Amino acid sequence: MKYVNVLFCSLSLFLSIGAARAEDPTVEEMVCALNLQCGMPFADRRVRGITATTQVVRPPASFDVTLNFPFNSSEITADSREKLGRVAKALTDPSTIKLGIIVSGHTDAQGSAEYNQLLSERRAQAVRQFLISEHGIDPKRLAAKGYGKSQLLLPSDPSNELNRRVQFQNRNYATASVPAAGAPGAPVPAAPLTTVTPAAAAPASRPTAPTVQPGLPAPTSSAGQGEGL
Repeated sequence: MKYVNVLFCSLSLFLSIGAARAEDPTVEEMVCALNLQCGMPFADRRVRGITATTQVVRPPASFDVTLNFPFNSSEITADSREKLGRVAKALTDPSTIKLGIIVSGHTDAQGSAEYNQLLSERRAQAVRQFLISEHGIDPKRLAAKGYGKSQLLLPSDPSNELNRRVQFQNRNYATASVPAAGAPGAPVPAAPLTTVTPAAAAPASRPTAPTVQPGLPAPTSSAGQGEGL
């Protein structure tokens, strides 16, 4: 019985540490993260205590939220609904309500690149649609994009659950703000039509009749020659 109690206490401590590591930003921190002019530096508490040797640099004017999706699913769970409710409050703050937001889905490194890419796109789009339908966010403000496992938060720990996240970024600071191709409901700007103008050809000139010197026979055309000569 003594060993059972020790095991139970150890498990409880482990779970509490895991919850602390997955701690998401507050509404105030989300609002501040989207505005580079905010005086409060953003600190991602989710990676506090992580000993991974490498962490990616967080994109400017962005924050991450850890959402627990069911396996191979884009369903928004009750826990995720609560977290996204706080995100909605941050996106409707007077200082952020006019900002365009990129909703980016990320996975861990388990599975193929193609599988994770499609899954991240589905989940990013599900989050976008939830914020629109459940919290009245203007659809024109939100664009969904999936990155699969191409941008791991912890590259040296590719299976860490913190790699599975949804990122929200101020579109003014995004390097690529085009929604994921094929994502239903995400407005994708049409590519401008490019008219290829052929290089101006030099005006064709009539072939000059060869000069015939007196007393010499006129030259004849060689076989195969004619066009362009």
